[in-house]
Amino acid sequence: MSMPSWIVRQSLAPWALLTVGVGITAAACTPTEGAGNDEAGTALTLTTAGNSDDTGMDTEDGDDDDGPDTLDTDTDTTTSGGDGETCLEGVPTPPNCGDGVLTDDEACDDGNTNDGDGCSGDCLCVGAGWQCPTPGEPCVQYPLCGDGLVVPPEPCDDGNVEPGDGCSENCKIEIGWKCEGEPSMCTETTCGDGIQEGAEACDDGNTMPFDGCSSICQAEPNCDENGCTSECGDGLIIDEECDDGNNTDGDGCSAQCTIEEGFTCEEDDACEMINGECVLRVPAVFRDFLAAHPDFSVSCDGLQPGGVQPMLDGQGKPVPTGSLCQAGSLGQWYTDSADSATIVGDIVLFDNGQGGYVNRWGENGEQWTAFVNAQWAANTLAECVNDGCVPCPWDPNTGCWADEVAYDGQPFFFPIDGHPDALADTLHPARVGPAYGYDSWPYESDIIPGAGNHNFFFTTEVVYWFQYDADVIAQLDFTGDDDVWVFVNNRLAVDLGGVHVPESGSVTISAATAGQFQLTDGGVYQISVFQAERKLDGSSFRLTLDGFSNTPSNCLAICGDGIVGLGEQCDDGVNDGGYGECAPGCVLGEYCGDGIVQEQEDCDDGNYNNADDCPNSCIYVLIE
Repeated sequence: MSMPSWIVRQSLAPWALLTVGVGITAAACTPTEGAGNDEAGTALTLTTAGNSDDTGMDTEDGDDDDGPDTLDTDTDTTTSGGDGETCLEGVPTPPNCGDGVLTDDEACDDGNTNDGDGCSGDCLCVGAGWQCPTPGEPCVQYPLCGDGLVVPPEPCDDGNVEPGDGCSENCKIEIGWKCEGEPSMCTETTCGDGIQEGAEACDDGNTMPFDGCSSICQAEPNCDENGCTSECGDGLIIDEECDDGNNTDGDGCSAQCTIEEGFTCEEDDACEMINGECVLRVPAVFRDFLAAHPDFSVSCDGLQPGGVQPMLDGQGKPVPTGSLCQAGSLGQWYTDSADSATIVGDIVLFDNGQGGYVNRWGENGEQWTAFVNAQWAANTLAECVNDGCVPCPWDPNTGCWADEVAYDGQPFFFPIDGHPDALADTLHPARVGPAYGYDSWPYESDIIPGAGNHNFFFTTEVVYWFQYDADVIAQLDFTGDDDVWVFVNNRLAVDLGGVHVPESGSVTISAATAGQFQLTDGGVYQISVFQAERKLDGSSFRLTLDGFSNTPSNCLAICGDGIVGLGEQCDDGVNDGGYGECAPGCVLGEYCGDGIVQEQEDCDDGNYNNADDCPNSCIYVLIE
């Protein structure tokens, strides 16, 4: 059952209920003058969008005029106005319409006879999405998310409150979508087509991140060695009142990143969920190389610090020093060239339960597990007894016990396996080493039967932006192979260059290290991670970010201001609950039509059909 607009009006405030001093007549009775009828004896009915509503009835004492209350079981439920309007039917145009005084034969009177302003020119209809609380004053529009009416400040309303279909549960256009019409019809946008539309904050004609416009067409900060300049629409709240990740007006945060009237904005504590866990999705660019490339499938071995200069170049890329083994083309590793295939993707980091986020082996956040410190019995072991002469149990060639350890990170890091844009090259089996519980370096297929071969020889570039807070200690930890460099504000922070087994490094961002990286409290800066997988036959990657997460603004209407806004079902200014009133949190309380027979009701069938056994007032009225 969809909720008609009158339910929300009734629950807003006493003034929001359309109360008309007319009676409701039963078909079996004879209409009489003075009992809520016009002089010709025509019954007056108040109808809403095809649903009859006994809002003219006093449900507390059963008497709202000089005549008896009666039950109309055969009321015409059509509306004389447009879709969604609330109108009086069977009534001639009131003679005093437009004088600003509400009379019994008017649904509203805003002091004029103009159409299109909420109160119809004949004073018989209140427009869908409008309230006319004060006679003689202009009517006001109100948005009810999910009613299918696009009422400012709603940028969309698709008739439901389900996320993921282009129009969110708060009637905001979702990233990657555009919405048109009423009710809104939402379709996916094409990021990279050069046309900025829908929730796109930019569209530079490509889907390459780290160039000012992300792979999903969100703005990115502009960064150099002095820090970053935040752009409205990048989701970072820097020198702005708000930033919800788009440049759309009417959703609480304007296209200029100012908080719009009637809204309050806070950092969104919601997160993307995978398998019930919060995740942080970090953009990444992978570049695939052939084994025949002189810098890959090399014979080098071991850590080689000093292979890159301490500052990134003007394009934000590492600058080789020339000392790194078999790395003559290092300048190509992180740029597009004819020798590589560029693949845009991301790395998903899962909540590690300790305040940070880390990538993991399983696509749903499963950790890699291994048995370590196993103790084995030998064939030559003779039966033994302890001092109590009790035999010691043993089983030859069987592990007596072992520790099961769960590891964060990905022991088999092959992000471009099977990608259609990857270069055609020979695939190879992978091995796993001590960093993930296996000292003997077994092949993956020895542990996971049926495991296939992988695409080696690629590079990874990860960029993430953060706002430095001098009161917060943030830390990045990395374990992996082969070459790995981490830069903070374009300055080298971790140097794990060289072709090597998994090695670890970390960097802490705090007041004590801020000077090293030229960080200023409140400034926005960039973390850049560069990795290269250059040699068979292991590839692992573990990235942990702790204290770096940033979330865009979540703007909602101010609950308690008496105006129904985005994300609210009602708002009567008090919101203390009660029958037919608005409850805390600006959600509907108990009301007639919720399908539950409340203490104040004789019945409640959950619909608004006045012609069935339960009237729209949910109260049986005796006809005398």
